[in-house]
Amino acid sequence: MQEKYTYRNLPIPGGGYVTGFTFHENEPGVLYLRTDIGGAYRFCPDERRWVSLIDHVNMKDLRETFPIALALDDKDPAKLYIASGIWNNPPGRLSVSTDYGKHFTYYDMPMRVHGNLNGRGTGYRLIVDKKDSKRLYYASQADGLWTSPNGGADWEKLAAMPEDYLTFVGQTRDGRALIVGSAGITTKRSEHLRGKSLYVSYDEGQTFTQLWQPEDGEVEGVKLAGLVAQRYTMDRHYLYVTYSVMGPNAYVLEHGYSCDGGSVIGGKVVRYPIEQDGTIGQGEDITPPILCQGGANMFDTPERENRAGMDKNADGTQMLQHGFSGISCTMQKPGLLVVSTISKEDGDCMYRSFDYGQTWEVILYDLSVGRLDFRTSYMTPQYNGGHSLVHWMTDIKINPFNSQELWFNTGTGVFCTRNLLEDVVVFSDWCDGLEETVHLNLYSPPKGEVQLIDILGDLGGFAFRNLDKPCDNSFDDADGNRYITCINADYSDVDPDVVVVTPRGNWTGKTKGGLILSKDQCRTFERLSMPYGISEKINQALAAIERPNVNSGWVAISPDCKSLVWSVADNIFLPADMVIVSVDGGKSFRKANIYDLSGNCISDYPITEAAPVLEHKYPQNEALEEGKHIYAYGMKVFADRCDSEVFYGFGRHFELYVSTDGGCNFYQKKLPGNTPCVDFSLIDCANKTEVRGECGKSGVFYMALREQGLYKLVYDRAADEVSIIRLSRDGDIFYRMGLGVIRPGADYYKEDKAIYTAATIDGTYGFYRSTDEGRTYTRLNTDAQMYGEINSLEGDSRTYGRFYIATGSRGVLYGEPAASDDK
Repeated sequence: MQEKYTYRNLPIPGGGYVTGFTFHENEPGVLYLRTDIGGAYRFCPDERRWVSLIDHVNMKDLRETFPIALALDDKDPAKLYIASGIWNNPPGRLSVSTDYGKHFTYYDMPMRVHGNLNGRGTGYRLIVDKKDSKRLYYASQADGLWTSPNGGADWEKLAAMPEDYLTFVGQTRDGRALIVGSAGITTKRSEHLRGKSLYVSYDEGQTFTQLWQPEDGEVEGVKLAGLVAQRYTMDRHYLYVTYSVMGPNAYVLEHGYSCDGGSVIGGKVVRYPIEQDGTIGQGEDITPPILCQGGANMFDTPERENRAGMDKNADGTQMLQHGFSGISCTMQKPGLLVVSTISKEDGDCMYRSFDYGQTWEVILYDLSVGRLDFRTSYMTPQYNGGHSLVHWMTDIKINPFNSQELWFNTGTGVFCTRNLLEDVVVFSDWCDGLEETVHLNLYSPPKGEVQLIDILGDLGGFAFRNLDKPCDNSFDDADGNRYITCINADYSDVDPDVVVVTPRGNWTGKTKGGLILSKDQCRTFERLSMPYGISEKINQALAAIERPNVNSGWVAISPDCKSLVWSVADNIFLPADMVIVSVDGGKSFRKANIYDLSGNCISDYPITEAAPVLEHKYPQNEALEEGKHIYAYGMKVFADRCDSEVFYGFGRHFELYVSTDGGCNFYQKKLPGNTPCVDFSLIDCANKTEVRGECGKSGVFYMALREQGLYKLVYDRAADEVSIIRLSRDGDIFYRMGLGVIRPGADYYKEDKAIYTAATIDGTYGFYRSTDEGRTYTRLNTDAQMYGEINSLEGDSRTYGRFYIATGSRGVLYGEPAASDDK
């Protein structure tokens, strides 16, 4: 059975890293962007909204959600090419549209492709030959330069290109010169110095020569120094290229050349003349000086100078401690050139030139130069330490038909100005329709103002009281400082005002990870004191959690709100010897004891170098090793929804541990023979299961276990017995599931529940609802309503038919039966 549904985003908006823009040079109003994990979008100028081009993508093939390059045909404005893929799941995918992205034809790409790896902010990597619209060029991330003679159907590697790790490919406007940027890995000059970064070919890639670039060299403390070409732009007279240098704190090596490698220590902007014969001439360093409007020193106080990340050269002049990336010019206004920094300690800034880069002025820097008019509440300075949140500004683009309009990206959405040529340039975030946050878990409280608790990456968590209005801020402290990347939340069904959450601390250090507790349904939070002193290992884990951006773990709270059980995390794993319990509402904690079927206290020895788990193979985890520890025992905790004395722990092989004393002692229970082998001990997106306790019933859980199917587990406390019922048929795959009210006007606490699921049933993937324990299903979507990766699904506890979708690609959505006039 099929029911027509309408889907809408709960608006964040923005929230993720946009990695590049592409304007059509010959057709007004054609603008696209690509994201790291959320696919590509087309801008609708009439509505001034972004429209997703990946709503058709489903869990069976997620390659389109990771685009690394977009390309347009100068001669055909409706033609669009998108290169995307998943690194360890080749081949890459080339999506080709002839109608502005409404429909696609697909071709395989015979090289590794991934839109969410370090260096994703460089480009363009894919272009259409200006002389032959059938020919494409592609600069791959690690497999060299490729060309296709027939629009992507077939590919050939251009062996003359000496470097495999590339950053972009481009052509001069007449198509006579082919320019390629490289990361200088294959051609390293020494162990700690990259090869040269810029090449040109005048024979369609049959031979290449190096172009001039400024001198560079090894840098003390930098594992792989050397200038790396980031982006380019061209007018009739010049080719302009930005460069950056990997810094000492980069957490990757080969791909550590852009802002998302974690550290950039220097950069350059170079202008190359385009000669009359079509060749590229000697480059000239036009790197902007550290100057403000009017030529004054921008850093007029020692504090501001220090915040800007500047050191002194031996002669006392300022030395850059950031790179350059975004760069754009326009044929409409000759001489206009704009460039952006990357990895500037206090946030990136933007420079403008009216004379081809001979002189520069700063037009955007924090809140002191230019003007930022925020349209989205969580982006405002009051929620960002009093500063601009602009960072990772790797791409900027001037509208080729309007020199006043410029777009720039950030790690948290996109911004636009429509007065670029004025003295004071005004920028506004413009993310309408752009939803690319990664959502991890969803919860629909059975009562209270909050309709949905949304747990997500980066921004942490939102409590939606109005499904169609953005929240003022994500979960924060009393001063408005955000927590980031929460892993889960739990609340009491008896008193849903009490909510406990496991956040990471933010990058500024103004919030710290651990547990935060709300008693007013997420309006305000109190951070619980860290329970040092339980064990040395737990002490080390808690100290790590108090550093920025470290997973806190997984938590459960009893219905009476007195007991909290916390599975403290080691990265993405939940070790059994780091489960702790509080019986006084979080004031104090002690270690929980966990016993196996033989009565051994496994929480005393969960680490082994020869754990039997390594003999098993799992779809989501073949053998988990965090650091040097291989964990034999792990446990994710859940509270009984009715009985405050009962907690449950699910282990690495579907072991079930039950506590009947408020979480102090857990005992493994014997399971029936039909129990599947599933690992529950992972968090974040690493755990490919979903477990839901049923509100109003003690000991009842529903579980979506992917290829293993959909199960119902019932623990009978009086008999101390466990039953497991498989609710699915062989061959059906259940990715995610949630529970909702079973009929209009039903009592959610007392009646059975509707099951909502993202699943493949009878060979068809989609969203489904069952009101009879999985015996029959109604499909709730079409092939155009898929929304990419699904990390969590939840039914609405109060409104029949409504359910919520936590995506890893398209934000968080809710679906409802279509209104009669939509049918």
